[in-house]
Amino acid sequence: MEIEIHNIVEGVSFDKERQTFLFDFGENQTRNVILSRQIHHIEAFGRCFYYGYEFSKEVDSDIRTRFIKHIKFEESFQKSEDCQKFIGNAVLELDKAVTLPKFKAFVYPESMSEINRKMLANLTRIASPEIIEIELIKEIPKNIEFDYNRFCVEILDAKLPNGCPRYREQAKEDAISSIHEMMESIHRKDYFSIARDIKKSKYRQYIKNFYKFKDMELQQAYEKIQNENVLLFDDIVTSGSTMYLLLNCLRCINDTNEIVIFSLIGNDKVKDI
Repeated sequence: MEIEIHNIVEGVSFDKERQTFLFDFGENQTRNVILSRQIHHIEAFGRCFYYGYEFSKEVDSDIRTRFIKHIKFEESFQKSEDCQKFIGNAVLELDKAVTLPKFKAFVYPESMSEINRKMLANLTRIASPEIIEIELIKEIPKNIEFDYNRFCVEILDAKLPNGCPRYREQAKEDAISSIHEMMESIHRKDYFSIARDIKKSKYRQYIKNFYKFKDMELQQAYEKIQNENVLLFDDIVTSGSTMYLLLNCLRCINDTNEIVIFSLIGNDKVKDI
């Protein structure tokens, strides 16, 4: 995986004594920095994926979780000048990397957080796309499908370097049976349960029709923008499962657009899909 990093040592540190997060936007202090502003360019999802901030490798999971809750759920932070600078600086770096005014549409998940709204506000200060928002919603559970053909070609029918089959016939049958049971379970569950299950599933990249356009008008608007640049954005990307499902939805409608993904906080362990 190729990663291009523009090093800018500024970001967020954690004050252990006061148990608070400190936002640094000018002094470039390196001590106790838990999150640095470093625009990353990663080849992932078969398209380009950018993210604005990265956690330091020394930061434990507890601090990461606390910080994510801090920016996503604490209203005092979301109304602060630190929040505006935190998002604004990342968007400015993204613009330098991809030239935002060339984008025709901005796309975001249905469950739009307050941070997502602020990201959109910063993005639209720089660019004025014809289609500003395309809202996607979750499909009803019974319409969710599994791409058996792709799964068989890429996984079950794969061969070892010596040319021998990777899986025996019994193993293939067991895998298909397991997937059938999973899909039957998904079709019986509610939205929240299936979202949780799909994120945890090792088969998530083969699950189709999890998202759809909110209405036919939005779908037709997206179909009309052939061969255009589209920005798909979200506040935090961890495993990449949600982004993959969104990409599947967009590509089923129109596979000619060049899609760039942007996350405020990303993960360089997200694999090419």
